[in-house]
Amino acid sequence: MKTVFELALKRALKQRLTMSLIVVFPIALIFLPQPQGMTTPTIAYGIFGLIILFSSFLLTKQVIEDRQLKTIVRIAAAPLNHRDYLIGHLSAYMLIMFVQITVFWVLSLIRWTAPLSFYLFGYALLVLFTMMAISFALFWHAMFKTFATSISIYSIVANIMALMGGMSFPLQFLPDRLRTVAVVLPTYWYAYGLEQTTEAAYEIVMLCLLILFGFAILFLTIGSKRRFE
Repeated sequence: MKTVFELALKRALKQRLTMSLIVVFPIALIFLPQPQGMTTPTIAYGIFGLIILFSSFLLTKQVIEDRQLKTIVRIAAAPLNHRDYLIGHLSAYMLIMFVQITVFWVLSLIRWTAPLSFYLFGYALLVLFTMMAISFALFWHAMFKTFATSISIYSIVANIMALMGGMSFPLQFLPDRLRTVAVVLPTYWYAYGLEQTTEAAYEIVMLCLLILFGFAILFLTIGSKRRFE
């Protein structure tokens, strides 16, 4: 598994465009002006959630490319089981994403003035949402045979999830009927967790964290069903 992790990490770091986007977008987001009257950078954290969705998707494209280019067949012939292959790759992706969210979090501490509780729970939400995003990307790639098809549909779905989940605007502006539907989306619980952190409703924030973890386990379980094919 260690060898798989190292190889997956090296392959990911060689994706210059992907790595550039992972570094540039969080830094650029820091310069986003905070809406007047808001005491916490909820909107910036929400938009960063959308960046996490696409960063995770681009990193995990190695999995679908291995199937598309038949690399997975050669890997299957080696003394390597599916679990080690999967854990090695996901660990590499999580490490890169961990660096991304930590950089954004540290810069947000410097850029904006907000209660310490917001930053602590905000970081926890970022970590759990990232775990969910990577698992969701794995689940998504498992449904397609080519990366081109996967990304063309994902770009639409991810933006709809972010819009309906209230990641780009306050949830209070979301119509009640739409909000009822949005509760089935993990993006909603990320945005809702940020909102409740602002309200100091920490019990609800903990619930949001548990739900995000549940989504991560669900997507990982379903996405990992597609083995060496």
